[in-house]
Amino acid sequence: MENLHYQKVINKEVITNPIEYVSKCERMYAAYLEQIVREIAARPSDNKIIMLSGPSSSGKTTGANKIARLFQHMGYDANVISLDDFYRNRDEIPPGKDGKQDFEAVYALDLELIQNTLKDLVEKGETMLPFFDFNTGKRTDNVFKLTLKPGDVVIIEGLHAINPIFTEELDSDCIVKIYASTASDILDDNGEVLFSRRDVRFFRRVIRDYHFRSAPVELTFSMWPKVAEGEDKYLIPLIDLADYQIDSLHPYEMCIYRDLAIKLLKELPEDSLYYYPALELIKSLNKVTSLDKEIIPKNSLLREFVG
Repeated sequence: MENLHYQKVINKEVITNPIEYVSKCERMYAAYLEQIVREIAARPSDNKIIMLSGPSSSGKTTGANKIARLFQHMGYDANVISLDDFYRNRDEIPPGKDGKQDFEAVYALDLELIQNTLKDLVEKGETMLPFFDFNTGKRTDNVFKLTLKPGDVVIIEGLHAINPIFTEELDSDCIVKIYASTASDILDDNGEVLFSRRDVRFFRRVIRDYHFRSAPVELTFSMWPKVAEGEDKYLIPLIDLADYQIDSLHPYEMCIYRDLAIKLLKELPEDSLYYYPALELIKSLNKVTSLDKEIIPKNSLLREFVG
């Protein structure tokens, strides 16, 4: 499903006809979702449980809500559940091999609670849902009641959603697994990778963390290797289990991030461990033509990262 995207071509498009090009990129992503929703809707099962997985900053949350709205437009009731609400209390997260708590591992989630919740949805059509407070690091159980009517859709989104540990005892006819991520690289004039698919997600996270989570760039840099390690260990080996894969890359998005990211990267002091890696990223960003974020449609996935 990988597509070839050359930054030189992207730059030309955003200079000559930015509105049309942005619209084209948005339609391409929307078409992925619409095709998948049509195919899932055609399945004969009464209730449909969609497990939507993807790495950090892949657009899972926005993607899940877009899928829900597409089902709603077709006459279905659709609900979105986040696996983030199933985290163990922060002081109960088990350690990894390095002795530090491993927040990226599937075992950071309450597996039994997730399994029971899914079983209740499939067999009883109702369940009680928890809520996790990231400020306190505590989970409260039985906060919300979800009741399904025949034909309803539930989208469960989270890093580990396609892990078979959650669904292996359920009727597979009602389970659909989707993997969403940036699945294409952006290339330079020589066909070499200018921004890898993981680079794009890094820029998404840097900008989102700074503006919406009060996290300085240095903190995102320091966390990223652990995030990538967790993806490689717990998520990438499971991709082939997905029934569908979605490329969430919007080819014009680096043009949106250019000025925002350069400004943030330049805030790193010279004595920072990430000062020189930031300089390399700035060098690559300087090859990108800038676009104002106001051109992004209000319902775009990219709004999840830039507001």
